[in-house]
Amino acid sequence: MRKLILGFGFWVLGTICFAGEVKLSVIGPDGLTGTATLINKIQEDGTKYVRLSMKLTYSDGQTSDVLQESSYSAKGEPIRMLQTSKVGTKKTSVIVTFTEEGAQVVSDKGDGPKTNLVVRPDGSTANPTEFWFCKVPPKKGQVVEFFTFRVSEQSWSKAKSRFEGTREIIVGGKKVVANLVQLGEVKSYSDDEGDPYRIEFGKLTMERISK
Repeated sequence: MRKLILGFGFWVLGTICFAGEVKLSVIGPDGLTGTATLINKIQEDGTKYVRLSMKLTYSDGQTSDVLQESSYSAKGEPIRMLQTSKVGTKKTSVIVTFTEEGAQVVSDKGDGPKTNLVVRPDGSTANPTEFWFCKVPPKKGQVVEFFTFRVSEQSWSKAKSRFEGTREIIVGGKKVVANLVQLGEVKSYSDDEGDPYRIEFGKLTMERISK
């Protein structure tokens, strides 16, 4: 479960475009609960910055603080990713810097930093869906394929993102019309600015509390 949570954030953020600041509840299997704050900014130079912080409580009563940050070029190419987590007194961190060669990883599980270069895959690593809705309105049925970097696994993975159109859903007891984007196993329901109403990943769900 803990590994699932660490991989969840970066995987779903590719479906979010422009959340000035959105607060979400987190509910998962086996009694997992928590809250999350998502901040997305389009910078003046056209690049994008994303910050997701989560406070989680697991079924065994342990608590965890997770922080994930990422930045992308104006074309959706990854520039840098950071992930830190704290469970009790144990702290871990992963910093990924993207170069022409691939992903330069520096990880520390509490026993000192270790470096690893994960060579760039033979295919596009640009994710144009990073700018869907806030800058580029997708067409229903539009599909984009690209390689994304999974920080928790330190590997590249091919992804397919598809805009499914609009759906009516209930959020906070109110009916809203949401844009549905399917990215792999993730379903992301957002408003017309790209701010998330709900994100579903298997039995794990994040839902808007306030904006």
